[in-house]
Amino acid sequence: MSTAVILGAAIALPFLIKWYITGSKGPARTTQIPQSQERIVVIGASSGIGSELARIYAHRKAHVVLVARRMELLQQLVQELRPVAGSVHAVQGDVTLPEDVRRITIESLKALEGGIDTLIICAGIISVLPFAELAGIDLSTTDADGESKGYDDLVPTNAQEALDAATKIMNVNYHAPLNLTTHFLPALKRTSVAGNIIVVSSMAGKIGAPTRSIYCASKHAAQGFFESLGMEVEKLGIHVGIVSPGTVATDLRQSAVDLPTSEMSSATASASSEPPKKIAGTKKGAMTARACAEGIIQCSDTRQHEAIMPWFYHASLALQIISPGLVRWLAKKKYGYL
Repeated sequence: MSTAVILGAAIALPFLIKWYITGSKGPARTTQIPQSQERIVVIGASSGIGSELARIYAHRKAHVVLVARRMELLQQLVQELRPVAGSVHAVQGDVTLPEDVRRITIESLKALEGGIDTLIICAGIISVLPFAELAGIDLSTTDADGESKGYDDLVPTNAQEALDAATKIMNVNYHAPLNLTTHFLPALKRTSVAGNIIVVSSMAGKIGAPTRSIYCASKHAAQGFFESLGMEVEKLGIHVGIVSPGTVATDLRQSAVDLPTSEMSSATASASSEPPKKIAGTKKGAMTARACAEGIIQCSDTRQHEAIMPWFYHASLALQIISPGLVRWLAKKKYGYL
């Protein structure tokens, strides 16, 4: 096959995929559940994408429960949305704590008078450091004089810190969504005519990137679980949708498990003795939180199994098949690893 044909296929494939996805959506779910009657629980609703989801649903007159750790922000959002929403309630809790997840489930169902139609999970945290740096592995030094210094210099200095960061990010990005789904699944089956579980993942759940190793791992894990779960529960009338946006203009970096000094608040940074560090990557061309929220709701309304946003990121997935080396090169270029 000629190079021109391969290049043409690579260019055409994303457009064919977009046409297929746009043309293969199911009937609008709003014919089964009117917008003003939909009962929604938004996990991670205090800011960013979650708060924009709350605003859109409120203006549709839906019945919304907002869940997050920061009660003050939730209460402010409730005050803002109460005049327009069908009903709006705040439930405070930490989704990484099993006892909180059970309480969140019960309080949410109570607020929604015993039923739920849509569970949206968009809480998450990120990592931003190269793994070797996080683990305290200095890859730039060698034993110049060749003399043995024992074995201490051959093991990482922060192995436990790397393991703790990986455990924390998996707890938030994988274990918590799994546990939330476990708790809400019975009610979605028994109380809704078309129950939806919508999980906000990331392109990092599909394609790896330098400096994002443990973040990508957590999103790959979530992607695998929810893809498989969706097949299991589809025959029960429950839909699972996975949303994978590219970069979104939110404060997600401020939740990084390995946040460098340069990204901390001024008070925290001034109190730290660590030298400033620059986070790899760029926010250029990032989606707004509002645009991302609109795409998530469209995914739910049309019961898409997967939504890639912006749509042209489908090109990355096509290239991953046709030319994986090019995708690796682009990722390394974006994060300064060429």
